Amino acid sequence: MIERKSLAVVTVAAAAAAVLAYVVRDTLRGPMTVRALPAASASVPAATSASPRIVALPGGGTRDLAAPPGKLLIVHYWATWCPPCVSEFPDLAGFWKEYGKKPGIELLAVSVDEDWKTVDDWLKKNGIAGVPLALDPRRASAKAFGTEKFPETYVLSPSGEVVDKFVGAILWSAPPLRKRIDELLKANPPSRAGG
Repeated sequence: MIERKSLAVVTVAAAAAAVLAYVVRDTLRGPMTVRALPAASASVPAATSASPRIVALPGGGTRDLAAPPGKLLIVHYWATWCPPCVSEFPDLAGFWKEYGKKPGIELLAVSVDEDWKTVDDWLKKNGIAGVPLALDPRRASAKAFGTEKFPETYVLSPSGEVVDKFVGAILWSAPPLRKRIDELLKANPPSRAGG
């Protein structure tokens, strides 16, 4: 009788462990060095005037990410409640401290948090500044790009075409990523309007 009870306890414990592992599997994954998908295989819906991708900017303005940016634009979706996003963000800030000085490139870190206060409080608490931000609380622009999980990053050409997509956390200091961004900068010079 005792053996049967022990077997039942072990079975229940194993099932609970399997369910827990499934639930937390993405949060345990380390940062991705570089896993870029070519635009053709990224299956990102094409931006058209019929599919605006509006995000809120600090200070009350908006920006339509469907409009051609005129320069290489990195659109990074993240949230303060997302463990991989939180782990990755300081490295993103370091990347932007260096690459933000280069001509022909722009970054927009789009938070899907509910409000600016949440984002601002998190940035202040973590001592992060200098990263261009936007807000997409209803996730409308994220969904228009095809984003379902966070973090996720899109690199747009000056004409607005998705030239790369990164799924999951990125190690922004990794040489292969930096090399890829440099290649995209060379291949996609800014348009006159986006200088």
